[in-house]
Amino acid sequence: MSKNKRSSGFWIVLLVLAAIFIFYVLDQGSVNDELNQEQEIKSVDEGPPTKVVETGGSVKRTFTWNYKGLYPEYTVNFNSTVYEIYKKRSRSRDYDLFASDPYDDYLIKGIIEKFTDYGKKQGLEYGDIPYFVVSFIQSLPYTSDNVTSGYDEYPRFPYETLYDGGGDCEDTAILGAAILNEMNYGVALIIFKDHVGLGVKCSEEVEGHRYNYEGYDYCYLETTGENWDIGKLPEEYINEKARVVPIYKRPYLDIDFNGDFKQELINVYSNLNITIYNLGSETADNVKIYAALQTRDESKVWDDHTSEPLNIKPEEGYYHRITNLKSPVGEDFRIYVVAYGDNIVSEEVTSEWITWN
Repeated sequence: MSKNKRSSGFWIVLLVLAAIFIFYVLDQGSVNDELNQEQEIKSVDEGPPTKVVETGGSVKRTFTWNYKGLYPEYTVNFNSTVYEIYKKRSRSRDYDLFASDPYDDYLIKGIIEKFTDYGKKQGLEYGDIPYFVVSFIQSLPYTSDNVTSGYDEYPRFPYETLYDGGGDCEDTAILGAAILNEMNYGVALIIFKDHVGLGVKCSEEVEGHRYNYEGYDYCYLETTGENWDIGKLPEEYINEKARVVPIYKRPYLDIDFNGDFKQELINVYSNLNITIYNLGSETADNVKIYAALQTRDESKVWDDHTSEPLNIKPEEGYYHRITNLKSPVGEDFRIYVVAYGDNIVSEEVTSEWITWN
């Protein structure tokens, strides 16, 4: 079937989304400096697990816990404006993308630096540092999403979990994965039906529960509750299957569209408004949008259009309009949209079947 191309398209960056994150990205350096200066860890006598002090737009949170007889006190200063930006970010992304989020890198690196320096001063071996970090994460209070956010499921970025002073199972697993991944330990999220834990690459010598993914073993590590050893799995999940999701940076494209139509003589002309967001943790390179009016034989189309390529950074969004895609009056068609690039192929998005008589 021949295709009569009368379509045109253009890209427009979504200024509302860009305005939020342009501020954030441009200010990231200064926020980074502030956090590096105001993160502190020291030894204290046993004290309350967490405490918080709010001053203007600043929130200082202090965490105290027990690690092998030491009582570290970790203090970090957060920016409430940055926190509000985080709350506006979409939750419609896979859990691993919360852990690999590039906008948390400065915070995660600061934690590793402070914890490593403290460990050295206290005579800890380098191999003890990841266990020290995990002890901190396990000490965080468990808080229900329904109570703290009003949603049944509300995964948090690491910045949010620490700002809030705790979280539920996926929040602490995400935080742990972000830190250990930055420390160059191979990590994955272990996802059950109603629970999320952490997996750490391990050798055969390590005892306990493990999960294999593409030839690698990931030993289970519980992040909710204190004193869980690596390989120790809560009894209620021993016989339950789990999904293993390794942590690495990757793009993830979310697409939505709507359209309007008009009839002229024997043809129907479709105009499409397409929005595309990168909810991933890596730039999507040379992305093109392909849109078509499919026939009932889904291998054929009445008309189609391919956009010019562009790069889409994490949290960046674009609007693309296509006009005058043509189909015959009286023939069924369905709108089909997909985006693809050098390092990404999005999910295919389709409309219901449309008949224009």
